[in-house]
Amino acid sequence: MKHKKLQGILAALMAAVASAAASPASARVAADKPYVLVAAPRETAARGQRDYGPVAAFLTKALHHPVVYRHPDGWLTYELWIWKDRGDIYFDGPQFISWRLHYLHQTLGPRVPQPQDWRLYTWKGSPVKSLKEAATGAVLCAPPVPNFGTLWVTGLFPNPARQPYIHNMHGWKRIFKAVADHQCMLGIGPKLSLHYLDPQHEKVTVLRRSRHFPNQGFSISAKLPKNVRAAIVRALLSPAGEQAMARLRKRFAHGQPLVAGHTSQYQNVDTGLAAQWGTVYASGIHRYLKQDAKREGFAAD
Repeated sequence: MKHKKLQGILAALMAAVASAAASPASARVAADKPYVLVAAPRETAARGQRDYGPVAAFLTKALHHPVVYRHPDGWLTYELWIWKDRGDIYFDGPQFISWRLHYLHQTLGPRVPQPQDWRLYTWKGSPVKSLKEAATGAVLCAPPVPNFGTLWVTGLFPNPARQPYIHNMHGWKRIFKAVADHQCMLGIGPKLSLHYLDPQHEKVTVLRRSRHFPNQGFSISAKLPKNVRAAIVRALLSPAGEQAMARLRKRFAHGQPLVAGHTSQYQNVDTGLAAQWGTVYASGIHRYLKQDAKREGFAAD
């Protein structure tokens, strides 16, 4: 009996030793797990790698920790990644940043310095003269939700029964042409694009101007240690970070350096998303994904 008890004690000691020996290896595996950089899927995977790959490579050197860029295969996939906080470092629009700051308590990183200004317009001489007249039945040519400009317009019409009918269309030039040719009653576009397409307002009339919204930028998951998040922000704002973001800055910031963001700038910018996403997040992501994401061809794991 004593012999069996002694064997049991020895077995327990051996198991404890084996567990202790395995723990450092497990810790090393976890520590070496790459941080994942993701961005809104506005381009092909090849262009995404071209624009964001150098940022991931730079952060790998700056942090002494592997950082990889991962390209989402579509908007619904990207929404899933946001809801479940699949990424570690995000670059996307102000509505997404604001939502993650609010619901996921992320750290705000550098942002594009120029503000986002939106314009809702109609063709010159249109019977629609005010926002009220644009409400019911008017066709609005706009990018599909969750485009920030489209969310801003829908927010102008809080009563769903009084919202314009949205005809999804990509490209500010295409949207402008559709309105100018009377194919759509209403159009949405950034201030700069509209100024470029119709500088003298000879073809369209602006019905509503947005306030100055903050632009797109980076945010960092609260999963990462606080000191790592701070190091990422410092690295991206450094001269070496500017160089690594050269393509990104040329594409989104007219080549200008990104600037430090302030959380107060993004307060309530997620209003359009929160109407749906806030409810989804609060009621349980999995419940929503089982009925929707599975239909789109990927598992709601």
